[in-house]
Amino acid sequence: VFGVTNPKGNYDPSEPLSVNTSLSGPLLSRFDIVLVLLDTKNPQWDNVVSDHILSSHQGLPASKRQHKDSSNEASPNWTMELLQKYICHVKATIFPVMTEEAERIIMGYYQLSRREECRSAARTTIRLLESLIRLAEAHARLMYRHEVLRVDAVTACVLVEASMNTNSFLGNLNALHSAFHASPDVDYLQQEHRILRQIEIGLGGEFSLNTQAPTLGGIRVAEVGR
Repeated sequence: VFGVTNPKGNYDPSEPLSVNTSLSGPLLSRFDIVLVLLDTKNPQWDNVVSDHILSSHQGLPASKRQHKDSSNEASPNWTMELLQKYICHVKATIFPVMTEEAERIIMGYYQLSRREECRSAARTTIRLLESLIRLAEAHARLMYRHEVLRVDAVTACVLVEASMNTNSFLGNLNALHSAFHASPDVDYLQQEHRILRQIEIGLGGEFSLNTQAPTLGGIRVAEVGR
């Protein structure tokens, strides 16, 4: 279920989301992800949007429009129809089971969120825990896995961090102007290290996990910087 709303006036970043949208906290907490799309001045983003709109009127994606006369190679990207079929297939056939490691990460992040001094009381309820579980399972399904792994749990935490607009763990995020990282494996490792390290620091001896040098595809976080 998707819901879209505009702020009641000019969006005020100093005010909570419930005040800006005139929607109660309990109602907002029913959504797993709530993204604030702030259209700040960004010439590069304006160029991407305008190019996409012009391309849609030509019946071609932007990349095809730019190179339609220079290359006849088939696009490696999935069509929307194929993507829809894949999502329907995994939704009907993949029912991932939570691993112990994933459970500990989700529980640790939930407990840390509950202890934050600036936490939203309406957001950090048991619904947050349920949202984390659903998001982790959905990511495992998307990756065609029958188990919810560490990467799925961390990805769920990252999505919630971006959703809650706290930016305390992952830096200054802008959901509208975000883009795919040039090195996604490296980007994930950095995010995983920040998330797990914050949980470990926040919960102290109550949370213990290997956060020193997580690996993915042979890359170690120590090799890409912290």
